[in-house]
Amino acid sequence: MRAHHRLLVVAVLVLVAIGLASLVGANVLGAERVAEGGRPGQPHRTLEPGEAPHDDFHRFRLGSIDGERLSPNRDDFAARTSPDGPLLLFLPATRSKPADYQRFLTTALGDGYHVLGLDYWNLGKTLSATCEADARCYGQVQRNRFDGTRSSGYSRVTPAGSIVSRFRDAVAHLDEVDPDGGWGRFVRGDEDIAWEDIVVAGHSQGGGEAAYIAHIRPVLGALAFSAPVESVGPVHAAWMDRPGRTPASRVYAIDDVRDHYGPRITGSWTALGLDGPGGAAGGSRPWRTDTAPPPPGADPHAILTDLPGGDARSAHSRIIKDSTPLDEHGDPRMLPLWQWMLHRFPTPDLPSARS
Repeated sequence: MRAHHRLLVVAVLVLVAIGLASLVGANVLGAERVAEGGRPGQPHRTLEPGEAPHDDFHRFRLGSIDGERLSPNRDDFAARTSPDGPLLLFLPATRSKPADYQRFLTTALGDGYHVLGLDYWNLGKTLSATCEADARCYGQVQRNRFDGTRSSGYSRVTPAGSIVSRFRDAVAHLDEVDPDGGWGRFVRGDEDIAWEDIVVAGHSQGGGEAAYIAHIRPVLGALAFSAPVESVGPVHAAWMDRPGRTPASRVYAIDDVRDHYGPRITGSWTALGLDGPGGAAGGSRPWRTDTAPPPPGADPHAILTDLPGGDARSAHSRIIKDSTPLDEHGDPRMLPLWQWMLHRFPTPDLPSARS
């Protein structure tokens, strides 16, 4: 009888959970993914004005893929509201993790995106320190981390541990725990990724990887924060010399004027055609602002902002990490610019998504 009673209690709890998951506009990812040290996922709450970010995304670790234990194996972050929004795939900076970017990921969620902050191999030295003036090195390393090919002395990521493999496994997990969430449409039956429905974004090394993915795949769009850091004087990544699969008109980049990597970043922007004569920015140099977004009708693809306070080293991270400066209401000063960039691509109209 006691066993029967326990089964009834479990059944009731499951039904309650399913009912809560069906609430309109709520992130329904609450199931667990516990694999080799992983943690239970948590439902997401959109932040109220002035509210600090909470660690309440659906958190999960992939553990291993095809029998290979992943390294690094840190928490991936996922959430969604509408089942038909595009996907924002976010890649962290060197030695950083998705948990460091919850304010920005929450902003994207509030604008109707499916959000996936994906862990990947970003340990060791920065890409710029690895490659320096070796123009071919950048693409070789980035391709290896993307799909596990072109292994070299610079990078030895296996196919199982690559961004592509981790992405497919993460989407399979999310589709399993949230079958009505629309996650499965981002990976087709033949395991081909639906890049045309994905905005790739990232910070520093992750932003350079996002720009590289946009170069080799026809993505919906790309957002590069303090990135790419792939030029040294007159030398830049060789892959930038060839036309990309995604036009520059769908690529946006932003950095702070104090960033100590600034010259390497703006040099990369010029090579990509995001500024300068004939570039996507309409023949102008990077558009300058404090933290205000461009005026209506303006569409700069390279933006330099002037965040208050901080030094040259912190400027590289404060533009996008959770350490970003807050205003008197507790909101990120970068919020208007984040939203402007996210709004470059169509998303569902949510009740509170737009200002």
